[in-house]
Amino acid sequence: MATTESILYYSNRPVEFVEDIIGAKPDAAQAKILQSVADNQMTSVRSGHGVGKSTVEAWAVIWFMLTRPFPKIPCTAPTQHQLFDILWAEISKWLRHSQGLSSALIWTKEKLYLKDHPEEWFAVGRTASTADALQGFHAEHLLYIIDEAPGVSDKIFEPVLGSLSTPNAKLLMCGNPSQLSGFFYDSHHKNRANYQTFHIDGRSSSRVSPEFVQAIIQMYGEDSDVFRVRVAGEFPLQADDIFIPLSLVERSIMTEFAPRARPLQVHIGCDVARFGDDKTVIGCKVDEQVRFYKKRQGQDTMQTADDIVLLGEELVRRYQLAEPIPVKVDDGGVGGGVVDRLRQLKRNEPERLWWLSVYPVIFGQRIKHKYYYDSTTYMMAVVKKLLQPFNADGTPKPVELILPDDGDLVAQLSGRKYFLTENSRIRVESKKEMKKRSRPSPDEADCVLLLCLPVKLGKKERGS
Repeated sequence: MATTESILYYSNRPVEFVEDIIGAKPDAAQAKILQSVADNQMTSVRSGHGVGKSTVEAWAVIWFMLTRPFPKIPCTAPTQHQLFDILWAEISKWLRHSQGLSSALIWTKEKLYLKDHPEEWFAVGRTASTADALQGFHAEHLLYIIDEAPGVSDKIFEPVLGSLSTPNAKLLMCGNPSQLSGFFYDSHHKNRANYQTFHIDGRSSSRVSPEFVQAIIQMYGEDSDVFRVRVAGEFPLQADDIFIPLSLVERSIMTEFAPRARPLQVHIGCDVARFGDDKTVIGCKVDEQVRFYKKRQGQDTMQTADDIVLLGEELVRRYQLAEPIPVKVDDGGVGGGVVDRLRQLKRNEPERLWWLSVYPVIFGQRIKHKYYYDSTTYMMAVVKKLLQPFNADGTPKPVELILPDDGDLVAQLSGRKYFLTENSRIRVESKKEMKKRSRPSPDEADCVLLLCLPVKLGKKERGS
């Protein structure tokens, strides 16, 4: 398929290539991005969710593969999920769209190559978890694809800049603009003159439903950073009174994590719903990684306790645990019933539930602390410290908390304001104060706070 004629005709006509060869119809924004890759050396795209970024990246890969002789196309993203489950899967989908494409190009889980030249004519996927992810690529025709670019470390970009000194090397990077510093941010600010930049607002995209936009506005507010980043495709404002910046939360989500076969620590947390639209959220933290197990509305305390036991038994089996699991439960309101039920279950079956170690926690309780007013603020500070990219002395450190990509969680953690009390201690706003601002109950966030709360393993629990 990569004939001399096609190379000559389509080499500078990516939109026509997509229409004629792939059999797709780019929208106006996608067409402009594709043409920019043909016309410019460096293209940077910031946008909201769901506007078709991964699709245009996949088209660019296929177009470049079949209109350049012996090209190399390194592709990267912060995590395996973002790279292989989204971008790489998107490439596979469009190859299957055309019998001619699928016969000329061979797709594997990590590599796409021309049938007759597997070692010299290819695209390859490498996660941005190591500094050398994009090193070692040499060819007359290079195209770097950086997906979810705000989550990619600046060190990853260093070899890219070196390669871009050659005239036929190109860069396309796309992402939701969640970070207020770094290579991607600079491409839209101080280094903008070196790039062809694009901004796609989800409200103007035919691919984003008005229902989705309205739902985000209703849940988080049109003035929220979540709306700015995930819908409007704008960089966050990061108000001075927000306790945990959105950039820290997004950085955590976009961090690659390789779990250990035998984890060093396992925790369970449960925020218990009290009324109305509030949710009971049960989650676990295995070393640095958090995942939610169940979210329920209107669930009674007996069922919640049973769900916690089922999760604990699953974790014991999966990881062959020999140490107790701290199970931290919101003890305010109806949460006390869950604590009591768990203790009863352990008294009744101590051999089966040897792993169960219950820790009741009360949110908003006044504490004696030099800097923090209450227990909620202290727990928020613990989470913030785990998310910080630097130690107290300014030296870089790895992210110590890997959060799930959960929209509610992102909004809750990054939307909570704080105040200074009269004695200059920090206090985050209460749930009641959040609801006065039309913000939903931070159920997912509170579950994370419980999971991250440090406890002394082996402490004898009360009433066991």
